[in-house]
Amino acid sequence: MNKDRILLKLVLDEIGLEDLEIGDFRSRKILQKKMYLLQLTGVNLGYRYNWYLYGPYCPALANDTFTLRDEKKYDTEFTNYELNSRTKNKLHIIDSVISLPENPQTNEHEWLELLASLHYLRHIAYWPGKDDPQFEEVFKKLKESKPHFQDKKTLAEAAWEKLDKAGLVRRKTLE
Repeated sequence: MNKDRILLKLVLDEIGLEDLEIGDFRSRKILQKKMYLLQLTGVNLGYRYNWYLYGPYCPALANDTFTLRDEKKYDTEFTNYELNSRTKNKLHIIDSVISLPENPQTNEHEWLELLASLHYLRHIAYWPGKDDPQFEEVFKKLKESKPHFQDKKTLAEAAWEKLDKAGLVRRKTLE
């Protein structure tokens, strides 16, 4: 097992995704969005994301995850490693952001897609002539590319508020 996948395995264990249940689409979507959001804490796992039908997506993460799932059945090398406390703390900074709002009108995979998509559209998407797109503009772009969020403005506002409270509306990362 290479060191990058050992690190991925340790991170997944730390955030509660150690079982690598990636057999269904929702599980893979949760993994992709959580890893996108976790990297905002400054724990750089080297994954770069593209815009995809369901928001930020990283093909390299998908490949590494499937490889890791197969390797972990046979490889115990990762048991010789552990994350340092600073990294563990950084990984949990995002917990309050990714937690579902009270009285959620959604599920975990949709909530994570919404958070990651709003952040990506705000900070990474190209905005011709704009340096500082605000919620209404970002939500408009979200609806254009993801019609399933068309009638979820209140939920999107709640996600934007969580991102803002964490400082992720004004900044790209939490570093």
